[in-house]
Amino acid sequence: MTDFLGNDPKYVAYALKIQDFDCYNSGSAQQSLNRNYLYSCKLRVPPLPTQRRIASILSAYDDLIENNTRRIAILEEMARRLYEEWFVRFRFPGHEDATFRDTELGRVPEGWEIRPVSETFDIVGGGTPSKKQVEYWDGGTINWYAPTDLTREGTAFMDKSGNQITEIGLKKSSAKLFPAMSVMMTSRATIGAISINTTTACTNQGFITCLPNSSFPLYLLFHWLHANVEKFVGLGTGATFKEITKGTFKTIPVLVPPRPVTEQYQLNVAPMFDLVLRLQRKNANLRAQRDLLLPKLVSGEIDVSEAPLPTREIAAQ
Repeated sequence: MTDFLGNDPKYVAYALKIQDFDCYNSGSAQQSLNRNYLYSCKLRVPPLPTQRRIASILSAYDDLIENNTRRIAILEEMARRLYEEWFVRFRFPGHEDATFRDTELGRVPEGWEIRPVSETFDIVGGGTPSKKQVEYWDGGTINWYAPTDLTREGTAFMDKSGNQITEIGLKKSSAKLFPAMSVMMTSRATIGAISINTTTACTNQGFITCLPNSSFPLYLLFHWLHANVEKFVGLGTGATFKEITKGTFKTIPVLVPPRPVTEQYQLNVAPMFDLVLRLQRKNANLRAQRDLLLPKLVSGEIDVSEAPLPTREIAAQ
């Protein structure tokens, strides 16, 4: 769209976001939006100053979200680079005095152990309660993650799943609870979408969830998984879609540094990830506020003179 006929482009973009385009679908097997049908779509067109005010209010929310997203990316990149510096390039504190030995994983520092996953940290699988049993789902309060939850959000942390299950649903399926601050990784179709759950949760069968411990703490585990996604994909098997099985995953060798090194890494990056989580939650609140205002502003339900701009207090909720 290039000619806005004197209307504010940002306002038009926001107005189009709340349109239901399903009624204009001209495809059968595959959805399609015919522009000739789109021409008949009616938009509320207030005076230009009002359009600009609406666009300004909503853009303020988007600007804050974008700024927080940039900060998250910087923090995650800092933590990732520190992981690579210490555990890939072996420039950890005291590396100047380290001696190295040849192993199946290449040259590694003396005193660093190589163990299979099965001897490094515990893993948990998942399952799906029957969708035919409404009592397994209705009123559920237990977060139950599907791969699409992780691939859709693409965030380091997950506060809530798209669907929740009940206690009876958990008991009547192979889904297993795991504690907050575990690391979920998708293990089939899309292998290697990774996120940390912030509440006690469970998953469907398309996951391997890894439980951190004192010798292999949370953020070391998180970055080790990210660093080895290509390996996991290469170990995947299957005709319809690839899957890395728990049995195969358990055999993967892991380089385990001495505990003082892993503890120091956890101490260094934990404040970064604490801020990442806070910024994620601020963004979720800002999106909720914006999405609440959007249809009301565009429809005229709320007078633009009364609509709030985002404040630090709103962003921090």
